[in-house]
This record gives sequence, structure tokens and C-alpha cells, in this order.
Amino acid sequence: MYEKKIAPLYEEAEEAGNAYREDYLAGFRALIDARRKEATRLRHAFGKAIAADREKAREEYFALLGWPLTEKRLPLKGVREIPVFENEEITITRLVLELPEGLPFYGILFRHKGEGALPLAISKHGGGGTPELCSSFFDSANYNDMTVRLFRRGVNVYAPQTLLWQTPRFGSDPERGAIDNSLKQVGSSVAAVEIRAISHALDYLDARDYTDGRYGIAGLSYGGFYTLYTAAAEPRLKSSLAVAHFSDRFLYNWPDKVWFGSGLRFLDAEVGALVCPRYLDIEVGKEDPLFDPEAARKEYEVLKEYYAESPENLVFRIFEGNHEFCPTDEALDRFIDRLTR
Repeated sequence: MYEKKIAPLYEEAEEAGNAYREDYLAGFRALIDARRKEATRLRHAFGKAIAADREKAREEYFALLGWPLTEKRLPLKGVREIPVFENEEITITRLVLELPEGLPFYGILFRHKGEGALPLAISKHGGGGTPELCSSFFDSANYNDMTVRLFRRGVNVYAPQTLLWQTPRFGSDPERGAIDNSLKQVGSSVAAVEIRAISHALDYLDARDYTDGRYGIAGLSYGGFYTLYTAAAEPRLKSSLAVAHFSDRFLYNWPDKVWFGSGLRFLDAEVGALVCPRYLDIEVGKEDPLFDPEAARKEYEVLKEYYAESPENLVFRIFEGNHEFCPTDEALDRFIDRLTR
């Protein structure tokens, strides 16, 4: 009986309800636009207040990213040092840090042989990368020999592995997105775990004669993300060089770079405000096919306000190049100068 009553509707075209669906979708887009405008107002007000109590703001940042940043740092369970190469100039060692969180955090340490304690730069690979790739163990592609160029400037270099390698070339699929989702369900995130892991690495290196207590971090792409976000969390990093990442996070709101309510407090400019007044150099390629350099410039204009009292410690540059680590040496030289002061 029911079928007979609505039988005329069966003749209706499939797209008859499409206009209602399009209106519904347009409503969501308008809703997001409105919420983003309000979030921007709140975020900028928060950013201007960070300088009044930077440590309190850093605690809010930790709460946003999640455990284990919200907990006290516990001692490492153990460390394995595996020799890789040595000659009269360099010692290369693979480090595996057994984190209290239960992870074997892997990286490579490059030391100037016989030089004792030196400043240390973290060389941070990007998406699809590894410490070996950014350190020119083979063709360094768009890394432009970043680890080698850092090392040649008289500092020791540490290149950690994060959950970003390319499969099948470098191993099984790291499933970064799925792992991040699972961690966020339990109050954590991949970024929180790996930023804390880098702090553990600094603890270990600090306790050895591998460094003299001066630390910096430089990275490409996802490495630029880790540069910015780790420097915000880790005050021991006195010099930072973030390449091919900094941008408008509303425009590039990748799931592993978004946390609940992050648009109300911390997008890239406000994360950068936690680095202030320490040195921060933001570099973007003019021909970068992944990120619009003008979006980076717009976000920089916000960050510049937060650095108003120490403008000499903030650099923004659009260089001639694409999605690559700085092809020329100016930014590297500035980074090393600030690191070694």
C-alpha cells in the first residue's frame, strides 16, 4: 500500500534533492568561515598575551598537543650506540634511545673527532625522509646536503627519525595518520610523542661530552614543522631554521597538524610566538608547488607583531627555489652564527 502511494515519486529525477544538499554544504562552508573569523580574533588576542606569561602559554600548548608533553620528563630506560663510521675527522654513530614511553627512538649522531664538546644542530628530515636521506648517505634530493653543510660549519649534528619515512623504500608503511588518530583518541598525538622524544635526545646528549649546551634545529618541510613546533616546546633550542613549512594552517589544515581547538590558540604564528625571543628564521621557496609562499608571508605578518620587542631575532625570506632546503648559504650562516654565539 505504501509503495503505491509514493509510486509517483519514483519517477522523480535522481538529482531532484541535490539543490537542498548543495545548500546544506554551502551552509557548512559559511559556518566554518564565520567560526574562523572569530577564532582568528581570539587567537591573535591570545598571541599578543603570550609574552606576558610565556611559560603558562607553553603549558597550554602542551595541553593542546597532549601526553606526554603534559607530564614530567622521566629518565631514559637505556641507550644503544652503534658505530657506523670513523676517520680522522668524523665519528658517525647510530643512537637508539629507549624512551620511558616505550619507544626505541632512532637517530644518527655526527661528531667532529677530537674536538670535544661543540654546539649541536638537529638536522630534521621531511616527509618520506630518513636521517640517512637528509645526511647524504645517498642522493639527498631536495635536502641539498643539509646535514653535511651544517657539519662543515664546525658543529656536531644529530639527525633523528620521525614517523615519516617512505614505503617500501625505507620500510613498512609508518601509518602516521592512523597512529595519530589513535593517539588523539587517548589524549596524545604523534607530534607530542616525537617532540618529547627530541627533548629526551637533548637530555642524553647534554649529559655527554657531545655538546657544549648550545642547541639549534633546522628542518625541511615536515622537518620545518618539527623545527617550529619543537623550538616552541624546548627553550634549550636557541637557533631555529624552518624551511618549507610555515604557512596559514587554515589553508593547509592537514590532520596531523590539527588539534581540537588549535585554531583558537595556536596556529603557526602563535607557535612561533613561543619561540620568541629566541632566533627563528623562516624560509620558503618562491616556486614551492606544495605551499603558497604568499600564505606564508601573510602568516609571518602576524608573527612579526609577536616579535615586536626582538625583531632582530626573526627572519622571513622567500628564496629562489622550490620545495627544497636552502640552496644558498645565507640562511645557514645566520643560523650557525646565532647557534654559536
